[in-house]
Amino acid sequence: MKKLSIYITVLLAAALTACNEDFNEGVASPQSYGQEEAAGKITFTATGVAPINIGNVEEESVAVAVFTAPAVEEEATLSYKMKLDNKVALTVDDKGYVATEDLQNAVAQIYGIRPVERTMNAVLTAYVAVGKTVYAAPAESYELKVTPEAPVIESAYYINGSLTWEQNVALVNTSGDPYANSVFTTTVPALVTDNTGAKDAYFLIKSNSGKSLGAVDANNDAPEGNLILSETANPIKISGGDYKSVRISINMMEGTYKIEKTMDAPHLWIPGNHQEWKPSQAPTLYKPEGNNAYWGMSELNGGFKFTAQPYWPDGSNGGLDYGYDYFTSKEGMTNDGGNLSLPQGIYYIVVNLDDKYVSATEITSMDIIGTATGGWENGKELTYDATEKCWTAKTEMTVGEFKLRVNSSWDSGVSFGGTLDTPSPFTGDNISMDATGNYTIKFYLNGRLVLIKE
Repeated sequence: MKKLSIYITVLLAAALTACNEDFNEGVASPQSYGQEEAAGKITFTATGVAPINIGNVEEESVAVAVFTAPAVEEEATLSYKMKLDNKVALTVDDKGYVATEDLQNAVAQIYGIRPVERTMNAVLTAYVAVGKTVYAAPAESYELKVTPEAPVIESAYYINGSLTWEQNVALVNTSGDPYANSVFTTTVPALVTDNTGAKDAYFLIKSNSGKSLGAVDANNDAPEGNLILSETANPIKISGGDYKSVRISINMMEGTYKIEKTMDAPHLWIPGNHQEWKPSQAPTLYKPEGNNAYWGMSELNGGFKFTAQPYWPDGSNGGLDYGYDYFTSKEGMTNDGGNLSLPQGIYYIVVNLDDKYVSATEITSMDIIGTATGGWENGKELTYDATEKCWTAKTEMTVGEFKLRVNSSWDSGVSFGGTLDTPSPFTGDNISMDATGNYTIKFYLNGRLVLIKE
């Protein structure tokens, strides 16, 4: 296994100095001298090298130029830097080599991490330091062709930040093999606390192993951009405005992110005793496209209501909430001062506002069953993780189909099918599994299904 990092970090170390100071935030400054001057009579030439495929480089440094040191006086000190596409500067040693990891990071910063050959304009400059004066002697530019090494793609990623009230929210994928599909997505409510619209929000992306991915520029609120992987990565910013939901997608092969703001409002909030009656931070129900019912799972403990927005209506802000008296059909629920009420437990909930119907099924267990997990006769039991708010198990899975069942039985009448990225109780379709392996399954209360391949 190579010693090289193949991650997509482009927050460069001191040896890799970006030309834009935004890229250097938190990075050690290069050695500084007095003001640089033209080299005058000093001449310096450099030529290129054969195309470089970093995936085939075993050494910790690689040649990027061929040159002979310029003739200088004995007291002078020589150093070299290369600028790629006039965007990123690399420290080059006196033999024309750069650190392989730095070259990988430079290509990722400019183009992303997809392992295809990139042709860059390279300018190598010799710096001649005499006392406090530095003379710069740039060589003629040439083409440098580099193919970056393919990235490590983990099986699970989460967003966390003010957008999600500092809670982890899983991104989901359509494949059991993240290299077959490297795109992970999630849709969450906008950060709304009143009727004035969405607020500015931030989030970082965390990998399953705990690595942080974010943006190069902390103040950039562009709808898409390159990811960097670093413990000091900047959170990605989403500016406020008139929108209700945010769809976030990351492409881990490309090393990019995309943010889409929409006016869709497919959520109901569930404030109550279980979370101090704060709508903005309450668990939510979700309404699939083309369906008139919301569904979700939540821990409950006594009284609760539903709100159509993440704040309480006050008579002037146009908000709506739904308590006991709103519903004509409410299976198993009692009236708690106008609130709906259920004993402490975990519940599968369905709400149809048009029909004024609400139902809650207590979840005492969950299993996974199907040809992908050994057959349709006996399911694999999942265990509830109260910290992560998910049902989880470790098991071998094969190419095939499966479903998740509430209370580990078809008798409950509740099972989840559909697709890996959007499991739903409102479909008879099974979920297709496309990759064999040993997996950790995590089925979260918010309906996101994550398969982490060992």
